Amino acid sequence: MTLPNALSAARAVLVIPVIGLIATGDASLALLVFLGAAATDALDGPLARRRGATAFGAALDPFADKILVVGTLAALAIRGIAPAWAIVLILARELVAIEVRARAPQAIGAGADGKAKTVLQVTAIAMLLATAAWPAAGLATAANALLVAATTLTLLSGVRLVLRAKQTTADPA
Repeated sequence: MTLPNALSAARAVLVIPVIGLIATGDASLALLVFLGAAATDALDGPLARRRGATAFGAALDPFADKILVVGTLAALAIRGIAPAWAIVLILARELVAIEVRARAPQAIGAGADGKAKTVLQVTAIAMLLATAAWPAAGLATAANALLVAATTLTLLSGVRLVLRAKQTTADPA
């Protein structure tokens, strides 16, 4: 396994301790592990481009992002820290994205809005974890606003992904 693929795999696997820490109420440690996992996303892409990207890595990287984001949000929703509507909408978009990419005749990479979506999701989740870790800090309003923004961008990027996929399959006749 290449180093970039190992980093992507680590990101997906690190959701397990994040979920466990959220379940046990240790939001501060969950935040640290979550941020460490999210940081691997900034490393694996540049490494893959330098060392030669693999088809496996191209599929694993976005899948690892989805596992980390959706798994952590689901754990937060179960604990009442994140609203259920956000996880439902984000999960639905991610499932649509997987389906659209699977049916596309050619690879559809992440657009700038998809990359921004991931950054905003990670930021919102980090703020939700910080809110849970330090409730007296008064971060709840900002965390919830970030989650609304992340969910909105998630849906918009999903619509754009579907439209891009339709363009790749459109008959040029």
